[in-house]
Amino acid sequence: MTRTVPGRGPGPLRLAVGIFLGLLLAATATADTPTPDAALCLGCHDFGPESPVHMVQAGSHASSDEPGGMPGCPACHGASAPHTRAPTRVAPTVSFGPHWSSSANDQDARCLACHESGQAAHWRDALHMLNNLTCVTCHDIHAEHDRVLYPDEQAQVCTICHKTQKKGIHGLEDSAGSNPPCTSCHNPHRQQPQEIEMRESGSGGCRNCHNLERMNRDAAVSDTVKSYHKAMLKPGHSCLDCHAGIAHAPADAATAMAPEAVSTRVVPLFYPGMADSDWLLQGHPGSQPLRQGRNCQQCHRGEEADMGARQASGFAPASREVTVSLAADAEQLTMTLAWEGPQDDADIALMWGDGGSEVFRRGGCFAACHSDLPGMSRDRGQNTGKYLWDSRVQQQRIGQPSLVKNAADLEALMAAGNFVELWRVRLATGDLDVAILLDDVSWQKLNLIQINNNYAKGHWTVALKIPLNNTRSLKPVTADGKYTFGIALHGAANPGGRHWVSLPMTLSFTGDETDFKVEQQ
Repeated sequence: MTRTVPGRGPGPLRLAVGIFLGLLLAATATADTPTPDAALCLGCHDFGPESPVHMVQAGSHASSDEPGGMPGCPACHGASAPHTRAPTRVAPTVSFGPHWSSSANDQDARCLACHESGQAAHWRDALHMLNNLTCVTCHDIHAEHDRVLYPDEQAQVCTICHKTQKKGIHGLEDSAGSNPPCTSCHNPHRQQPQEIEMRESGSGGCRNCHNLERMNRDAAVSDTVKSYHKAMLKPGHSCLDCHAGIAHAPADAATAMAPEAVSTRVVPLFYPGMADSDWLLQGHPGSQPLRQGRNCQQCHRGEEADMGARQASGFAPASREVTVSLAADAEQLTMTLAWEGPQDDADIALMWGDGGSEVFRRGGCFAACHSDLPGMSRDRGQNTGKYLWDSRVQQQRIGQPSLVKNAADLEALMAAGNFVELWRVRLATGDLDVAILLDDVSWQKLNLIQINNNYAKGHWTVALKIPLNNTRSLKPVTADGKYTFGIALHGAANPGGRHWVSLPMTLSFTGDETDFKVEQQ
């Protein structure tokens, strides 16, 4: 329920007391028997800045001996008796991360048990909930104060996803720090048209800066406008009656929260640095949403170049762009990749999945990149190749090697389609290598994809012609399928992980909630 800092931890006496209390609880309680208070938890989750658990005791969620008071940790995390017996191996009954994450429904249920009668009365129908966000995506009760509840800090949380709003209201970035809190106009706990929210609040967000009384006395404001402002104050009206669409950037200027399907799109590729799936699922600020079903695009769409620049550490260029076009006739799907670059670019590769691998759907190419690969943060010289987490019975951790599942389990994963394909085009020759990726990279002899590649006037063009409905393929491409893919580009001077990579993208022939819609010819 808290982060562990290497080299830090509870003292011997506190640890002994915590173990004794844990054994005592295990002997006298069932898995769902409530603990009497939070003392047992605090025996192991020690005080100090590396253990923010104790900040809970300073707020409204603190344990209390008063009638009807909060029981502390068990109120949100459950009794968690198995966790007290094996705290490093067994999750609490309900966990909110970062190490473990219960389902979104289980997490929200704990919060709604108290809050559904108040601010969160409409949460089950809220747009945030429908997009796989949970209460703790925005709220942090383990912090000294929950930033999203403080007007001057609220936007720091909201703009993690709503990135275009970093420029402030009306795009006045220099004044963004003095903007009213987001919730003065928006209700994140329910889903209804913004016009209704503004009518209910009396246009409170606008009136934070725009003083109607002052404008009514201003000779520069016409009598007609003044009459409109008087009408706006009546029930059923708001500033949006006249001023819709000007509070933030124009709708077409904002990065889309959901993809808009097109047949051709410029795809940013960025330098990933040491980012790997182990960090993404354990140490990344977005680890919990990723574990609960969101994919990288939902938070990072539109900021690929910035991410590359932050991780490049002198590597240049930090990002590149590839134009992707998709078209199909009755027999084949043609994917065309075009980009500007030097003639000695080494190869361009695609990972391709059909939904059989959930980890690939969420993480794209990052799903196959791990900390124990050559050149990564926990490389131990074992020359480990790319693999998917589902192929491991034990994940790589300090003191624990990554253990591969047995042959029968791997065969079952293959039969269930829980693997991805890797296509690598060698640009110098135009040759295509095809591999299956599960417990490692297994290069295949069968190749059903035709390649046309060309370099002219500083531009590469590569066309992959993929047959439709081919039963000889392990992952046949069909007109009713939905596919996830990622792109990696290797230059002559940046082999291995020192490449440029895309976020995961999706395509379909219908364009139903995918990045790409195949153009029919």
